Order: sequence, then C-alpha cells, then structure tokens
Amino acid sequence: MMNTRFLKVVRWVSQISHSNSNIVKYSLVGLIIICIILPLRCPTGRGYHYVTFSHLEEDIYVCDIGGKESSTSLQTCPLIPKNLERYSSVKTSVNETALKTLSQKLSIKPGGKWKPTHCNPQHHVALIVPYRDRKLQLDVFLKHIHPFLQKQLLNYGIYVVEQSSIHKFNRAKLFNIGFVEALKDSNYCCFIFHDVDLLPESPRHIYTCSKQPRHMCSALDTFRYVLPYPGLFGGVIAITRHQFERVNGFSNVFFGWGGEDDDFCNRILNMGYSITRWEPSLSRYTMLFHSKAVPDPNRIHFLRSGYQRYSTDGLNSLKYKVVERQHKSLYTWLLVDVKPE
Repeated sequence: MMNTRFLKVVRWVSQISHSNSNIVKYSLVGLIIICIILPLRCPTGRGYHYVTFSHLEEDIYVCDIGGKESSTSLQTCPLIPKNLERYSSVKTSVNETALKTLSQKLSIKPGGKWKPTHCNPQHHVALIVPYRDRKLQLDVFLKHIHPFLQKQLLNYGIYVVEQSSIHKFNRAKLFNIGFVEALKDSNYCCFIFHDVDLLPESPRHIYTCSKQPRHMCSALDTFRYVLPYPGLFGGVIAITRHQFERVNGFSNVFFGWGGEDDDFCNRILNMGYSITRWEPSLSRYTMLFHSKAVPDPNRIHFLRSGYQRYSTDGLNSLKYKVVERQHKSLYTWLLVDVKPE
C-alpha cells in the first residue's frame, strides 16, 4: 500500500514538473525550509516552572557567615543589589595587558578572592572550575567573571582545578577535589561548579545558591536559549555545602566525556531534592567554542549502575594528590593527580 502511494506521488510530481517547473522548484525549496525549521522548534523551551526575578529573594539561600567574615561596623549588603543590568556584553576575546592589571584594578586578593568593603555580604561562594589545556578560554572566563561577581556584592573565591596529563580527564572528580580544597581556605557555604567555556550574560543572575540545587545555565546560546531536554543538569550548578555533602558529591568513576552530570542529577533526586531553574532571561549564557570530546564508552554502564554506588562512591571515597598549589592573582590554582598510585 505504501509503495503504491509513493509511486502515485512520484508520478504526480513528474506531471507537475513537466507542466510548470517553477512550481515544483519553489515547492521543493519551501519543503526543505520547513524540514529545517521544524526540528528547531523546541517544545521543552516552555511548560516548565521557572523562578522569576520578582521571586528571587524567596528562592535564594542566605549564608550565615558571621565570625571573621563579617564586620560589626558595617551594614548588611542587599541580597540582590539594585540597578543590576538585565544584560552585560560578553566578549569572547581578551587583552593580555588588561588581564594582567585586572587584580589591581578590581582589588582582588591573591587566590582570586574578593568581598565588598562597604557592607557585609550575604553570600559566601566558591567557584570550582575544572581545567585542562584551555588557557585562552580560562583567560576570557576570568576577565568576564570577576567584574560580574563583584557587581553582585559576593564574598567569593575562584578555584581552578587542573588535572595532570597522566589519565583521562575526570571532570566530576575535579569538582570533588575543588570542594574539599576550597574548604581548607574558608568556610564556604555555597559552591558553584562551573565549566570554563560558559559566560553568564545577565548580572541579575545572582551567583549564589538556592534553597534547592540549581541548574544555572538552562538558556545556552548554542541551544537558542531554551532548555533542550528536561534532564539537562550540566554546565553550571549551584548547590549548598550541606546538600553536596548529603548527596556524597559527584561520582569519581567517570573518566572521559559524558555521564557525570546525569549521575549527579540522579543523586540529588534520590535524596529528595528538586531541581531549581531561574527564568531564561536570567539564565542566559554564551558558550565559547571548543572541539567536542569523544564520548567515553563506559559512561552508560556507570550511569545505569550509579544507584548502587551513591553511598560509597563520592566524597567519602575520594583519593587524589595535590601536585602543586598556588595563589595566583586571579584564582587559586591546584594541579592534581586524580589517580595516584
């Protein structure tokens, strides 16, 4: 039956083409355009619950910093500073001279640490950035992120965790290492696990934690600023110290590309948390170009069997070696061996 119908269509197109070739030509062009546009429509871009800007204060998790981190002579910084722009320009290139003078210009302390001096911040945040062989992207990221964070009046530190070249890249384990090592510096209460190739576009997207784990980059330019599928939970994630410790951090077994974000999402849901996302106008990111990594063939097996390891594979089984640690002008650098003998 299908073959008969197909043959009829072919004969009809053939007859039309003889009588009016222009009609066929334009029809085919129109059909091709429709076939291209239809897949670009993203039904997952709508129908989700997003936290709007007017409700951010209800969603934000407020740190109880106290102690040495605050001054009794200063007023409390606003939870959301006034007059934050809706959008800031994102430059995907960097001037080396400007980068070298950035720490002095912005009064950044060694190790990439900063906090406002005129008020006591309500956010105490560590940014953990896994890294290997992407110096240009790291430079662009640092030039963009420091002024971005300072506008939000955060008490923050940036940790770049670089993996030695001995083994395959293990992004998730680098996050775990950054978490542990950052707490040796300060009592951070919020952690943002951040890929180096992602640049936030809206200064109103406050870099702090929500009351539930938050997927921050749900509106990527490469996905036309819509969420491509509901389970996406990679790129930039904000989670409190307590929540991260309760889910036992990331899995340590994902060497190579893929699987670790989905596993982490499963860990979060397994502990009864939900995933928070802020509205797309806030969660817009520009992605810097990079070549795609080859997927690891073991990722599906580890992902499917992940539930068996939630309580035994993570922070409580973390083994690594710090090869070198430096407080650079714009970040704390950790060179680590993720699989020491």
